[in-house]
Amino acid sequence: MKSSLSLLTLVCMLIFTGCKKDDVEKAVILQKVEYSIYDVANSNISGKATFTQEDNGSTHVLIELEGSDTATNPAFIRFNSAAEGGDIAITLNACQCSISDTTITQLDNGNPITYEGLLSLNGHITILDNSNNIIAVADIGANAN
Repeated sequence: MKSSLSLLTLVCMLIFTGCKKDDVEKAVILQKVEYSIYDVANSNISGKATFTQEDNGSTHVLIELEGSDTATNPAFIRFNSAAEGGDIAITLNACQCSISDTTITQLDNGNPITYEGLLSLNGHITILDNSNNIIAVADIGANAN
């Protein structure tokens, strides 16, 4: 009985001290830029997109929508300005309950893209509804005011 109790105590100690959350490396934020997202066709969906350069070479894109419900809204970075429209450059994670959270290292065609590349990209963000209608946009990179 005493050895079972000792074994149980040892196992508990290993479980509670073996893995710490602070052992996981977190990316360090080097710089960031925010873009305003505007509604299209009186959708009343707006918000902001934050591009964050991380020390691991990736770019983190966080989209936060206002006026959206619990719907899932596809999100994309496209070439050209929002007024011109364009092909999809990067498929972002869909906005779930008003939030999209995506880490980017390359375009959809596999070509690498850096934070600086995104800031100079002739591009825009589109947010779609369930019928694939554009409900919100943001000019980014070279097109941002």
